[in-house]
Amino acid sequence: MFNTDLLVTLSQAEVENTNLFPFPFGMHITFAVISLLFFVYRFFTDKKPYQIIFAVAVPLSLTLWASESRKWFYIIGAVELVLLLAAFISTFFFKSKPEVKTVPAAPAEAEAPTAEEEAPADDKSEE
Repeated sequence: MFNTDLLVTLSQAEVENTNLFPFPFGMHITFAVISLLFFVYRFFTDKKPYQIIFAVAVPLSLTLWASESRKWFYIIGAVELVLLLAAFISTFFFKSKPEVKTVPAAPAEAEAPTAEEEAPADDKSEE
């Protein structure tokens, strides 16, 4: 049912060095765009800095396709390491504070019963 060699087959279609690039460029760019959209969305909903760091770090890996230089490969690796460490450290410094639920204060006049509420409901018994 499921072909376990699917990734190997996909990677051999376009990629010359399968150790460096396990996915073809089309799949790599698709995953990078999906992760960019996901992390940007999560940043706007949660406002946590590590999400925007990941939104930059994942697509940055696409720059490896721009050059075959080993020097560029190591530079991008170092930059990615710094971004991952920054994301890890930011999770400790920017922890969300638990929300304190406040009970709205009732108006003072609502607390005191009115004269009508104090009167008995059955007015016929008084007659």
